[in-house]
Amino acid sequence: MHKQIPFFKELLAFAGIASVLVSAPAASQQAAPDLQQLNAIEVLVNDEPISSFDINQRLRLVIAISGGVRTQEEFLQVREQVIQSMVDEKLQLQEAAEVELEISDDQLEQFFARRAQGAGQEPEQFAQALVSIGSSKETMKKQMEAEIAWSQLVQGRLGAFVSVSDEEVEAFIQRIYDNRGKFEYRIGEIVLLSQSRDQSAAVAGNAAQLVEQIRGGAQFSQIAQQLSASSTAAVGGDLGWITIDDLDPDYSGQVQTASVGDVLDPIETPGGYIIISVTDRRRVLTVDPLDTQIQLGQLHLPTDQIETGLDQYLAAIQPLRDQTTSCDALPAIAEAAGITTRTDIAPLRLRDLTNEFRSQVELLNIGQTSDIIEAEDGRRVLVMCDRREPEVQEPDFDEVYTQLEQQRLSMMARRYLRDIRRDAIVDYR
Repeated sequence: MHKQIPFFKELLAFAGIASVLVSAPAASQQAAPDLQQLNAIEVLVNDEPISSFDINQRLRLVIAISGGVRTQEEFLQVREQVIQSMVDEKLQLQEAAEVELEISDDQLEQFFARRAQGAGQEPEQFAQALVSIGSSKETMKKQMEAEIAWSQLVQGRLGAFVSVSDEEVEAFIQRIYDNRGKFEYRIGEIVLLSQSRDQSAAVAGNAAQLVEQIRGGAQFSQIAQQLSASSTAAVGGDLGWITIDDLDPDYSGQVQTASVGDVLDPIETPGGYIIISVTDRRRVLTVDPLDTQIQLGQLHLPTDQIETGLDQYLAAIQPLRDQTTSCDALPAIAEAAGITTRTDIAPLRLRDLTNEFRSQVELLNIGQTSDIIEAEDGRRVLVMCDRREPEVQEPDFDEVYTQLEQQRLSMMARRYLRDIRRDAIVDYR
């Protein structure tokens, strides 16, 4: 499969999702003839069905996001994990229904629009991209419905039982000051649960496959949203900033020796496996140049327009290197260059850029333009619209309180789902 080179690690997921959504069908169909099977009931979850049609729709989406499968064995491993995720979602929705918790279609449409925006597309475009791989907007909305309902249910049922004292918050803040100058880490997680010892080997194999695919370019956050059993799936598996003292001993040593961007080998836990990504690293309470806040504009000529539009593009772009450019003028410049793609990029930090693109903009002043950058998805120049140098952020009591509260709520939610699963009647056909 042809793989795109990601542009921005998180903010331009178009290179990580949308391009894969277009290129994945052939690979998934070739490795997975089972996708053409009839619409039969494959699983009953407390007498509620999950059909082969539903599974196949979701499977195509997960295969596209993860970068495709190469063998029938890999396909079957992903399919098994998709089924387990869908069983959990069915249980979550059933639990929400018991308290008459419903998610309105307006809420789902809003969440779908945000997901589309994260992929750099309008909702209609994103829906078409899903159809192009044999999935659908409705499939993604079903997954989001379970995600939202579970989050609200957990908060409503368990939130009142989460207790964080002022002394704990103050002790945590003191540890931050004690660690001044030491590294803290931005961690991502994908939690894969196994319901029995017999299933553990299959989950281990799937975890290893996912690690390989992520290392090969698949988006960690998108896989977490689709497959992770943790409540952090809603935010792409993001655990936030964590000091070494607060990391799980099972993987703290590996995190310290890892480089930013590394994904650790699967780690066995009492209930399954966890995949850890070291998203970022910084020194506690120390100014880091990579935290410089920047606002960029871009003039991007897609690959499929280069043959016919390169001369027009260069004629409009080349003069920019010798002048200061206002980002308010970019739409007019884009029109002169024959560009129809978006010209704005959401505010971000230098650390959010890959090394290749960071080197092009880190020394730019406001109004200056980068060299023409050639990548597999086309040519682009970047314009520095705004930049703000970083300042040391002192720990905030309320933010620390919320962080500790959410950590405990996440652990309680995981136990809650485990108990629901234990008491459920799940019939695999």
